[in-house]
Amino acid sequence: MHQQHSPYMEARFEESLGAGLAPARLAFYNSKDRKARERIHWLFNPNKDERVSTLLAWIQEVSPSLGAFGLNKFLQGRERGALFVNAEYRPAHSPEQPAFDWLTYDQIHPTFDRILQESIAYYDVHTQVLVFVFLLSKSGNSMAMWRRKLILPNNLRLTFGAQITQAKAGLRKQYPIYLDE
Repeated sequence: MHQQHSPYMEARFEESLGAGLAPARLAFYNSKDRKARERIHWLFNPNKDERVSTLLAWIQEVSPSLGAFGLNKFLQGRERGALFVNAEYRPAHSPEQPAFDWLTYDQIHPTFDRILQESIAYYDVHTQVLVFVFLLSKSGNSMAMWRRKLILPNNLRLTFGAQITQAKAGLRKQYPIYLDE
């Protein structure tokens, strides 16, 4: 785990480097045994779990800086993706902060989840950054998922418009949606 500094704004957030995602491997990718709709649940009330509601409120509070962090990830990789955060995971060296992972479309399509794939495939990279918060079931075989669309601040869009446009021009024209239904 380490802090990634965004050159676009003074935005520092913890990255889990996969540690926050590791316990969710079965819930994300176990398509041989269970369909996506049985593994990834979208309609749970976030207020039923304090970790989730607190994390979602914090994301809203820091959304301009977190948006800059996500924009930095997009511009570095030049591929559609989103920030993911496990509501249960905190790095040992920084237990007060959530830790994020950037997953690209190619890393998400094997989930066979329509909402994840369509969200990442079709969001407007010029104006938004996506953040997905998940909470695993006790067994680790399924998860509840919440999506937040962060609007990029105007100053970022103006300052980095040329870089965003250039990166956007290199994106695929179509992103197939893979389903297990």
